[in-house]
Amino acid sequence: MLEKLDLSKKVSKEDYNRIMEELGERLGRAQRLARDAKKPVLIVFEGWRGVRRSALINEMMQQMDARGFNVYSTVRMSEEEHEQPFFTFFWRHLPALGHIAVYHRSWYYLKNAHEVRGHGDRCKCLNISYEHINNFEKMLTDDNYLVIKFFLHLSNEQQKKNIDKNAKTLGKAWRDLSPALDESEDYAAYLERYERMLEATDKVNAPWHLIAAEDGRSARIDVFTTLVETIENAVHAPQAEAAPPVRPASNYDVLSKIDANKELSKEEYKEKLDKYQKKLSQLQIEMFKAQIPVVIGFEGWDAAGKGGAIRRLTAALDPLGFAVHPVAAPNVVERQFHYQWRFWINLPEPGNIAIFDRTWYGRVMVERIEGFAKPQEWQRAYDEIKDMEAQWAEHGVAIAKFWLQIDKDEQLRRFNDRQSDPDKQWKITDEDWRNRDKWGAYEAAVNEMLVRTDTSYAPWTVVEGNNKYYARLKVLKTVIDLFEKKLGK
Repeated sequence: MLEKLDLSKKVSKEDYNRIMEELGERLGRAQRLARDAKKPVLIVFEGWRGVRRSALINEMMQQMDARGFNVYSTVRMSEEEHEQPFFTFFWRHLPALGHIAVYHRSWYYLKNAHEVRGHGDRCKCLNISYEHINNFEKMLTDDNYLVIKFFLHLSNEQQKKNIDKNAKTLGKAWRDLSPALDESEDYAAYLERYERMLEATDKVNAPWHLIAAEDGRSARIDVFTTLVETIENAVHAPQAEAAPPVRPASNYDVLSKIDANKELSKEEYKEKLDKYQKKLSQLQIEMFKAQIPVVIGFEGWDAAGKGGAIRRLTAALDPLGFAVHPVAAPNVVERQFHYQWRFWINLPEPGNIAIFDRTWYGRVMVERIEGFAKPQEWQRAYDEIKDMEAQWAEHGVAIAKFWLQIDKDEQLRRFNDRQSDPDKQWKITDEDWRNRDKWGAYEAAVNEMLVRTDTSYAPWTVVEGNNKYYARLKVLKTVIDLFEKKLGK
């Protein structure tokens, strides 16, 4: 791909000033177009060291409203950020609706730097594949994000000249500011690597724009022109409704096979509760020493006992090592981002535990049933969620997912109990009663969820919940087993 670029292109200073005056104004308008259309934009700048990336981005910034964009670089990631699953940094810096995120080196550089420097380097992102990257970008573009990717190309001779010039002009501080890979001494090997990268990730939804950067003025004109035209076309083009993916017809029947009536006496419960909690307390310390992060998600019917199970679980844990994240309908800030954003930003640090009281599975349950997500959105979410959980698991995150199952009669009994008890009335809402009227639709959605997203790396545990004592102990025992498995016990 790169060999077809004409590196001899040059633009005079006079022509450059004339062309850029118009392009600058158009870029400012394009930014406002994206803002008004609530179109989030990610602009990726990759390419050789010495392509004058910073100068290009700086000139671009001069034409735009600083309140509407941010600039990030994987070269400047902190030690803690390198300890997180590969895409965490990018999820945490996802642009809100109508905003722009500019990447002065992105996930592509992070992958290449990791592979070149080896596993002994700071990055613990394991072997992220181009398939992972394609899936990440498609997940964004499917959700109305615009991803614009540039690769700035120059010859080995020009690269060395630019690097020498920067070193003379800026001194040692330049390398400290941007401690990136220097490909100039092994140009041919890196050229082959970049060709493979471009070929594997040049997709219709997120194509590469190859820029000849031998002449800085020519490169900036090409970049500005591409940005303006791509944003204008994305905003003005009619948004065709994608057809829901075709899935084979199947019968999903998990819940009907579950007997929610598992008996357990109060005496046996108290005895085992104390035993399990002491065990968990010790295992938490061992998990922290081993620096193994944990994600535990709770789903279930209204009044199924999620809160009670979480309280018995956290009672055994050191509060400095866990956080509980209650998940409700997305608020005004959360609605500005992809639905997975609010879960990625709450991933635990190594050795810590994140507990979610309701989870990302709302996409294929309440959002599906209530029409908050379009059919094509919730149908593709099964694969999106499995990909997200796979990334976490590949990074070493221990994952437990619980569905708390009660029958319809038990739910009614608990609803009435809450309704009649002044101290429990806050637990029951009109929405709970409305959801109960849609029991059949929710049951079908849950069955499909349990089948489609049950994996070896993030399996579902269905908890028989009519007896709260039994349900709480099963949750504790499942977490104990997970910790022991991760610790190799």
